Amino acid sequence: MRATRRISAILCAALLGLLLATVALPGTASAHETRELAGGKYQAVVGFLDEPAVENQMNGLDLTVTSKTEQVDGKPKPIEGLEKTLQAQVIYGGGAQTMDLTVERRFGQPGKYAAHFMPTRPGDYTFRVYGEIEGQRIDERFSSSPTTFSSVEPLAELQFPQQVSVPADLQSRLDAAETRANTAQWLGIGGLVVGLLGLGTAAYALMRRPAAGTAAAPARTRLGEGD
Repeated sequence: MRATRRISAILCAALLGLLLATVALPGTASAHETRELAGGKYQAVVGFLDEPAVENQMNGLDLTVTSKTEQVDGKPKPIEGLEKTLQAQVIYGGGAQTMDLTVERRFGQPGKYAAHFMPTRPGDYTFRVYGEIEGQRIDERFSSSPTTFSSVEPLAELQFPQQVSVPADLQSRLDAAETRANTAQWLGIGGLVVGLLGLGTAAYALMRRPAAGTAAAPARTRLGEGD
């Protein structure tokens, strides 16, 4: 009983630590641009998913759309389903380089959307968001600036104490390493489960096995009858 309570306490402490770590993770920065859309019917908040944005690091468009005329529980109503009606682009170098992005809803966050990409050059970026919001046509451009959201910073400026070069295929290497780590983790869990099942089977067999004294008693009785 005491051992069971100790295991339960350890599991609770580990779960609490995971929850605290999740809360402490860096989220969306406050350096976003807020703009009214469709004649003031909606409000959009746009910026990078992770700020400060750094070159050669995965990032993306962070988009939140809410109603300016409707509320839910005293808060602006989140506009859902826009991953089906909105499109996005990221623009670099004054429009010379453009990339189409896929708008995706953020799980468990109504009215919030993301479109992932990796900025490979420092400097200013522009997000173009266009399509329809509840039948209202929009086509807006949001550009990084000191008064909107952060530009992409050079990675070298954030390195300390020594600047190191970053391989061009860094992200692919990280993805491959993560895949190998996940595979190893699942194999380890599978081995642990098999081991626990084996222990359970062995314990069950020992419990079902008759005691040595009980098995020997009939033999002594038969010897006495022969005398």
